[in-house]
Amino acid sequence: MGSGTLSKSSAPKDQGLILTDENLTRNIVKLSGPAVVENLLYTAVWFADTFLIGWLHHPASLAAVSLGGMFVFIAESIFSALTTSTVAMVARAWGAKKYDLAKRIAGQGIALAILAAVAVTALMWPNAEALMRLMGVEPEVVRLGSLYMRIILLSSFFGFPLSVLNGIMRAAGDTKTPMYVTAAMNAWNVAAAYALIFGAGPLPALGVRGAAMATASARVVGGGLAMWIVFAGRRLVHVEPGRVLQWNSAVVGEMIRLALPSAGENLVLRAGSIAFTRIVSSLGTESIAAHEIAVTVESLSFMPGFGLSVAATTMVGQSLGAGRPDMAEKSIHASLKYALIVMNIIALVYAVFGRALAAIFGATPAVVDLAGMAVRLAALEQASMAVQMVLGGSLRGAGDTRSPMYVTFIGTICFRIITVYLFTIVFGWGLAGVWLGTAVDWGGRAAFMYWMFRRGRWKTIRVLESQGG
Repeated sequence: MGSGTLSKSSAPKDQGLILTDENLTRNIVKLSGPAVVENLLYTAVWFADTFLIGWLHHPASLAAVSLGGMFVFIAESIFSALTTSTVAMVARAWGAKKYDLAKRIAGQGIALAILAAVAVTALMWPNAEALMRLMGVEPEVVRLGSLYMRIILLSSFFGFPLSVLNGIMRAAGDTKTPMYVTAAMNAWNVAAAYALIFGAGPLPALGVRGAAMATASARVVGGGLAMWIVFAGRRLVHVEPGRVLQWNSAVVGEMIRLALPSAGENLVLRAGSIAFTRIVSSLGTESIAAHEIAVTVESLSFMPGFGLSVAATTMVGQSLGAGRPDMAEKSIHASLKYALIVMNIIALVYAVFGRALAAIFGATPAVVDLAGMAVRLAALEQASMAVQMVLGGSLRGAGDTRSPMYVTFIGTICFRIITVYLFTIVFGWGLAGVWLGTAVDWGGRAAFMYWMFRRGRWKTIRVLESQGG
């Protein structure tokens, strides 16, 4: 095992960010810009399914894609937690200029992602119908949703590790390459989804089956391309394939220690999402379809928050690794300022053009009316969303994965589930109650996250001590 110390042979020609006051805004733009585009393109992979299925004018198909996709997202929460710990550790090592250590950590992250992909697929495949029935939907939705889920699971070996691979590149300061990978993945998906859903030339119209086949193949393209780039050293990070097979108990133990709170956070969030979606499902198929359209529109507003969260995560991790907590805090404040500006502009757009945005999906007038109302209510979430996303990413980048877990737990139980149930079922406000309750949830979580940030515990978190970090 290498000691993880810097050597001329291990140092890349491009060492990433220059952590100075003069480069603060430049670093934020450099990191967040490609990350915004990447997340936009990744969301477009699922957006294409919803958009094209909507034009079938078949609410059961749209509901099936919505619920089947939700369970795939729940599975991805495992890999999100693993990505969080991998990014925090790689960024610290990279900021300390310990490039061999960064590669060693990256190799273990990839190995764990592959093992988790096998386990998740083995668990979800035989239980697809049971998961769909859990939502209390019509038999047709159960059949189509489980079919959609199983086809996408065929791409697990490449699709699930993609987030870890992209996270490794972002941790080193390379957000452009994940953007290019996601662009290729998205281009493939759009073309394949259109051809397979509606039929093109000799291809039959496959509907939901075609949407799933297109998304699964796109995930193979994205994951395969990211693996090739990282293993071949085509960009900033080069992880030799042999490092994936070199099990390092100390690195893996630290990675799991940091990942467990994030996994707990995601578990609570996804469990809350199931309860939340069960409430929406009780409103009927039209409300499910309208909710899916509104969620898809709302997801576009995640882009600036996600991009600036990525910038804060990387800069905080690298700054602390370099022994610069002052630079870490400056990075957080600057990222948050830009997030609030952009997401308040988005709130204005949602409030004014909510129904017009929903109408793009070509659903029935009743579904469009409901979806438009939900999009207008989503305007209430934007400022809180900016605070929660940027500060949450900052704390995770520092290695403080517990505080975001506490915020998510309290927000999900005390705000989202209870408030949404009261507004929707007890008060009888229907889908409007769902979205008003969600706005309350985001506001409560943002306030709690800000308090956690102000405590300053994140500045004292120790990472990589057992590896000389």
